[in-house]
Amino acid sequence: MAETLLDLLTNRHSLTKAQLDQFVLTQWQDGKHFNQVPLHALPDYKKYESIGWEKIDCMLTKIVSQQADGLSFGFDMFPPKSAAKGDMHVHPLSSRLISVIEGFGTAIVQTHTGKMAKKDVGPGDVILFPHATPHCFWGAEEAPMVVEVLLGPYVPFEHPLHTVCPIKAKKIANDYPELFKSCDVEELDHIAAKVVALQKQGLVELSEHQVMDWGDEFIQTWYMTDIEEDCCS
Repeated sequence: MAETLLDLLTNRHSLTKAQLDQFVLTQWQDGKHFNQVPLHALPDYKKYESIGWEKIDCMLTKIVSQQADGLSFGFDMFPPKSAAKGDMHVHPLSSRLISVIEGFGTAIVQTHTGKMAKKDVGPGDVILFPHATPHCFWGAEEAPMVVEVLLGPYVPFEHPLHTVCPIKAKKIANDYPELFKSCDVEELDHIAAKVVALQKQGLVELSEHQVMDWGDEFIQTWYMTDIEEDCCS
């Protein structure tokens, strides 16, 4: 296992899901839910423009690669004013390691002690937490915030337990704790089927997953600015 956060990010392409999960859990338990790394340790998201952004929740996302064990690398982009949609939520099935590449914003995460920690974040700041940890993010009012995300495992947006509000998550975790355990990628379909069956019986209540209803005009302007800068450089 990597000894430091910088070691882990430098060797991210040889990382396994089990290693990420253990590192994130250990760091989080040690109170290192917020950290910082030099920018040279982070990738250039503009090299992946051929992969389109997908709208979900209060952000846009793109998955760059997914390994057989479910560990995935990608990017999230929070448009200006995303705070309006930045509600507290949990991801019941996957750990997260999030590094700010560009822009500024705010992060809130539940710590190992159960308290909520809030931090204004910018390039080089890292936020990490294990599965089922309440958290939220939003970008600044003036410009987008772009982050790299390491997910263990990647859970498709369509999965019923991709994102759950903390109140509903707490009830489900109390009633069906097996649904909120760290899982392997091959277990995702089985878990989804079980959740859907419980929903049909009225035993589990989940909110509908939301898709951004704004941002297209901004994204187009952002891409055009990048193209113009590349042409002039």
